[in-house]
Amino acid sequence: MSQELIGRLHASLQKLIGFHRQLLEAVRAEKDALVQAEMRAIRETTCTKQVLVESIKLEEAARLRVVAELAAAWGKKPAELPLSQIIIETQATSRGLDPKITENLRSSLNALTLLVKRVTEQNQENSRFVERALEHVGNMKRNVLGEASPNSQTYTQQGTRSAASAGNRLISREA
Repeated sequence: MSQELIGRLHASLQKLIGFHRQLLEAVRAEKDALVQAEMRAIRETTCTKQVLVESIKLEEAARLRVVAELAAAWGKKPAELPLSQIIIETQATSRGLDPKITENLRSSLNALTLLVKRVTEQNQENSRFVERALEHVGNMKRNVLGEASPNSQTYTQQGTRSAASAGNRLISREA
């Protein structure tokens, strides 16, 4: 029974790895769309990310159900069996499991950890990019609106400040 549960756990981890790889690609595509300022592509990558995050949540719930079954089979509480502990438990020869299973679980854990780290880093980079872009747009907006305001301090060619009401017109009187 443990062999079958470990197999289901490994299959679930493989699905999670696949979803995280797709999520990493979506986050990278989002960065490209942000740089190119392509609204359609940004919307598409955002939707793709949402679908992938929901898929990850569903598969994680399935993985936790398998862990609960495994914990019951081993006489432990599910909270006592994080993936790292399951790997240690599978190494015990008294369980009668194939040693290759332990290596498969370990490599899945390492791959998943690395993918989560990369997705997080790329998301943070995208977030910083958007924040800088918004800051830049805000500065541009203040500059443009500051020049159009009646309180602008424009100077004449002689270096004296021009009258606020006469000097700041966006449309000439002739028009």
